[in-house]
Amino acid sequence: MQEVTKELQPKWNAVIIDVFAAFIRICEQYGLCYFCAGGTAIGAVRHQGMIPWDDDIDVFMPRPDYDRFLALAAHSMPEGYEVMTPYNTKDYPMYFSKMCNARTTLLENEHIPCIFGLYIDIFPLDGACDDIETCYQKKCRFKRLMNKLEAISTHNSFGEYVSLLKKRSEWGRFAVKTVAFFCRPWLRKWLLKQMDNIAYANDYAQSSSVVTYSGVYHRQEIYPKAWLETPQSFSFEGLMVNLPHDYDAYLRHFFGDYMTPPPVEKRASHHQKVFFNLDKRIALSDVKSLLKKMKS
Repeated sequence: MQEVTKELQPKWNAVIIDVFAAFIRICEQYGLCYFCAGGTAIGAVRHQGMIPWDDDIDVFMPRPDYDRFLALAAHSMPEGYEVMTPYNTKDYPMYFSKMCNARTTLLENEHIPCIFGLYIDIFPLDGACDDIETCYQKKCRFKRLMNKLEAISTHNSFGEYVSLLKKRSEWGRFAVKTVAFFCRPWLRKWLLKQMDNIAYANDYAQSSSVVTYSGVYHRQEIYPKAWLETPQSFSFEGLMVNLPHDYDAYLRHFFGDYMTPPPVEKRASHHQKVFFNLDKRIALSDVKSLLKKMKS
């Protein structure tokens, strides 16, 4: 594992802030709506930039804008940037997308053969049904499908694969990976289709509530669309960025007293970094060779 040291942190942050700036330019050029999400929104309100101990940027887009962004990204990305999705990248393990710096290298999981550049995460925001409990059950079903997508994207050694049989709780994962071994491309398409069916079930424009199915905050990911409305602008590392109109209700819904920083022992990044290079893109095969040398 590689660590983003205090010496490297400014350079790391500068790269992802540059990606964020490029994303904002695209949204402004084409009239696309986005909002800062989670810790990025807290950073804008509390720090006027990134949370000092954080190392990523998250945004969400209403489904119509998200789909239009992905369509534009397929042929209109500025030089030096790329958008990675489960539809255009083999073994990509998530449902949401990443806009990356194409001249950097990041491997987050040694067993998932998928190279990113340093990135911002872009989550689709979908319409939700009126009954919160029904919507939450759909979100739980979506989460199980997303876990299966990650499972079939993971390439373990034979020993690690067989070890799944030792724990009864892992038998389901073993079954999914066994099927994936023989028909990974078909299973991948099927899982994405099932997730799309859930995500598109409620028309965004007609919905009074919204949900981020691929978000990690469980029931908190379901909330009134009225909180969004016209975005509010905040300063963020020299950029002007969008937050939900009622950002206070949004942030309290997720985090409670968001203006009080967490205890020092909880101020840490939660993202794995098996390998990274901030200066160039390195092919997966070369990254694997470098990792072998680092371990020897």
